[in-house]
Amino acid sequence: MHPFFSWLLIGFLCWQSDALALDKVHVAVGQIVEHHALDTLRTSLKKGLEERGYVEGKNLIWTYENAQGSPATAAQIGHKLTGLDPNVIVTLSTPMTQAVASSTDKIPIVFGAVSDPVAAKLNDLSNVTGLTDFVPSEKQLELAKIIVPTAKRVGVIFNSGEANSQKQVELLKSLCAKQGIELVEATVTKSADVSSATKSLVGRVDIIILPTDNTVISALEAIIKIGVHNKIPIIGSDVDIVRRGAVAAYGVDWRESGYAIARIVSDILHGIPIKDIPIQNPKKLVLHVNPEAAEKMGAHIPEYLQERADMVL
Repeated sequence: MHPFFSWLLIGFLCWQSDALALDKVHVAVGQIVEHHALDTLRTSLKKGLEERGYVEGKNLIWTYENAQGSPATAAQIGHKLTGLDPNVIVTLSTPMTQAVASSTDKIPIVFGAVSDPVAAKLNDLSNVTGLTDFVPSEKQLELAKIIVPTAKRVGVIFNSGEANSQKQVELLKSLCAKQGIELVEATVTKSADVSSATKSLVGRVDIIILPTDNTVISALEAIIKIGVHNKIPIIGSDVDIVRRGAVAAYGVDWRESGYAIARIVSDILHGIPIKDIPIQNPKKLVLHVNPEAAEKMGAHIPEYLQERADMVL
């Protein structure tokens, strides 16, 4: 074959492959609750898909549902989204992933904002993969001891019904026990419980650590207010809480995580079997600190920690 025709054929096949990959596809998104971190994850996912040629109104059908923090609503959304039979369902949070996974074992599910897929029993499901937001408990406790070097009692607020939160607290409790630190637990089942749970820790703890718990983070302002009033520093593993008034946090970059999820979704849309796409941990953790918030809560962020931080607010 003449070289010109060879290149012409290759070009045609590449064009055809792209055209097939860019045929109209349907991506459905289920989110457990509205707060900035999950919203950033979702909007970055959509932007990442756009950069890969999937544009809503052109070749992308985009469906979005929010459970507003309700597990019952999440279950309803799971049935609704699977009934639409999209190409891929993206689930943001552990409860939403579990709700959708219980409704289908066929449609590919890509999750984000899941801290421990094993504890949530997602790792063995043949149609599920995604990106975790796992932050080692060692990082959380190390940060707590830097902010309050004399801390002997650490408080933690979490949703007792969320598997990931339970696992994070178990790991934190084990670490605290090894270091002679008491972990004081305050549990909630809904966002409305968060204020009273935080108040129950006043006078009992030197610092409060917040896990990546959507129920708790959605009511962060109530926690910050109590922390300021009672001089109890608030730290955590969701960096967005620092912008909202917490002292410091190690966590994932939600924007970059959204792009990473878009890459996984794109791979699936291009025909890569989900079994060949392993669950991934974030490649990098970032540190955000807020010296002004620390001062309001009676604490101080050392200069060396501010120099290490990826962002100082």
